[in-house]
Amino acid sequence: MHFALVAVFQLLCCVHAYRSGQDRYWIFIILCFPGLGCIIYFFMVMLPTTSAERHGRTLMMRLVDKINPERHLRKLTEELAIAQTNQNHYLLANELARLGRYHEAIPHYRLALSGIFMHEAPMMLNLAQAEFATQEFAACQQTLEDIIRYNPDFQSSEGHLLFARTLGAQEKYDEAEKEFAVLIDYFPGPEARIRYAEMLLNAQRLREANEQYVAIINIAKRSRPQYRKFHRQWIQMANEKLKQSTVR
Repeated sequence: MHFALVAVFQLLCCVHAYRSGQDRYWIFIILCFPGLGCIIYFFMVMLPTTSAERHGRTLMMRLVDKINPERHLRKLTEELAIAQTNQNHYLLANELARLGRYHEAIPHYRLALSGIFMHEAPMMLNLAQAEFATQEFAACQQTLEDIIRYNPDFQSSEGHLLFARTLGAQEKYDEAEKEFAVLIDYFPGPEARIRYAEMLLNAQRLREANEQYVAIINIAKRSRPQYRKFHRQWIQMANEKLKQSTVR
C-alpha cells in the first residue's frame, strides 16, 4: 500500500512538472528519489509561496542545492545568452549572489542597472550587498548613497544596517555610530546590536561592546518564546561573545 501511494504521488508530481513547464531535472529528482524527491518538489513548486512557507522552501532549496547546486544557474545563463535584458542580468546576478559568487554577480548587477532601471532601488541595494561581500566598501557606500539620492522615499532597514556596517568597515567610527544609534531602536531583532558591538570591538571599545551583548540577552529574556526561537542565532552569538570577553 505504501509503495502504491508513493507511486501515485510520483505520477502526480511528474504530471504537474510536465504540464507546468518545470525544468527536466525535477522529473529526474522525483523518479530517482521517490519519497524525498516528491516531498522536495511539493514544497518547492506545488505549494503557493505564502510568507509562512518561505522558511520551509528555503530549507528545501538548501537540500536540493546538495543534489544539484547550480540547477538554476545554467538555466539563467542560457536565458541571458538568448536575451541580454536587464531582467535576465538581474536574475542571474541574484542567483550568483545566492551561491556566494559575488565577484561574478557584480558585473551583472551593473549591467542590469541601465536604461529605465538605472536607479532601481532594490537592484541597487542588491549590488551594494554584493560589493560589501567582496569588501568593496567605498563602492558599497557610494551605491547606498546613490539609492537615497535617486530614491528619496525608499526605506529599508537592511539597507540602513548595511550603510552603518560599511562606514564601520572603513573605520569611519563616528559616522557609523550615529547610524547604529538610530538602528538599534527600530531594527527588527538583535542583528543591528550584534553588528554595532562588532564595530565597537574593532574600535577597541570592549566595555561598550559587552553592553550591547548584555542588552541583547536581556531583551531576549523579556521577549516571547517565538522571538527567542526566531533570533536564536544572534542571541547565541551574544552569549558566546560575552563569555569570551569574560575569559579574557
